[in-house]
Amino acid sequence: MENVLEVKNLEIQFEINEKYYSAVKDVDFFIRQGETLGLVGESGCGKSVTSLSIMRLLQDSAKVSGSVMYNGKDLLKLPESKMRSIRGNEISMIFQEPMTSLNPVHRIGRQIGESLMLHKGMSARRARQEAIELLRKVGIPRADEVVDDYPHQFSGGMRQRVMIAIAMACEPKLLIADEPTTALDVTIQAQILDLMRKLAKENNMAILLITHDLGVVAEMCDRVAVMYAGRVMEQGPVREIFRNPQNPYTIGLMNSIPKLEGPRTRLQPIEGNVPSVRNMPQGCRFTARCPYVMDICREHDPGLLAVAENHISRCWLHADIDADTDASKYTDRATEERHDVHSHAGEVQ
Repeated sequence: MENVLEVKNLEIQFEINEKYYSAVKDVDFFIRQGETLGLVGESGCGKSVTSLSIMRLLQDSAKVSGSVMYNGKDLLKLPESKMRSIRGNEISMIFQEPMTSLNPVHRIGRQIGESLMLHKGMSARRARQEAIELLRKVGIPRADEVVDDYPHQFSGGMRQRVMIAIAMACEPKLLIADEPTTALDVTIQAQILDLMRKLAKENNMAILLITHDLGVVAEMCDRVAVMYAGRVMEQGPVREIFRNPQNPYTIGLMNSIPKLEGPRTRLQPIEGNVPSVRNMPQGCRFTARCPYVMDICREHDPGLLAVAENHISRCWLHADIDADTDASKYTDRATEERHDVHSHAGEVQ
């Protein structure tokens, strides 16, 4: 199965007081057709910034390098006119907060129909009819009446459904969903996830699902990439990572989830906070919070090493190290194994 999107060596730098700092570095992942990839991590780990870089929606102050390959084209190198024809058409995005993403002074029908008129060449009347059908498709009652309402007249769950309708209007090949169920109650959350799953199946659409909710990942995703401080710490099939997490950060996330079965025990939170972009550790970025930290962790980044089939993790615990270890040779090995996992991943269903 072919890869719809392939991100390699992505780095995003922001200027602060005339100096550039890396908020995201060495990020690699891919998404196959019809597959859902979960991008998880704490707030401030670089998940949303990564998605915005794919859509080329970052401010001019950001420097983005690496490659974002879509259908054989590097999105980072396309002229803005070409990118505009892809954005909202072949690649769509559900933004994190629908109330700030929807324009408060335009009616819902107009906002849904805008992309249809731009990308499909529909007339205003035809686009309005399609908007009504899309509202029905996402489960909004009285679609023919509410199509002329404004965003403030909708509840939070309904606004999120409108965002999905806008994103699905042109039947994209890739949907980027940034925290699509944030601040929604569990009933509405389940409905939104069911709706996304149904639409993805109908259109054989790939989804990049950004969330901090591991329960949503378990329910929705085929594979997962765990991010911390702008770097992918672990990546692999959802079942493999949930049953056999290898990275200390992933293990910490798992230990902080309440469990309904078994004896009641205290949750084990990860002590400390995500480091600021201006104060990143020299070696592994999880050093200050890791219970297994070693001297080599403070000086050298381990790189992503293969720990199982299609399962990679960024940690020195996976390397055979001793006091005389040459860190550079393991960094080289990590690079080779990371590219090997990515090059053969398409062969595994």
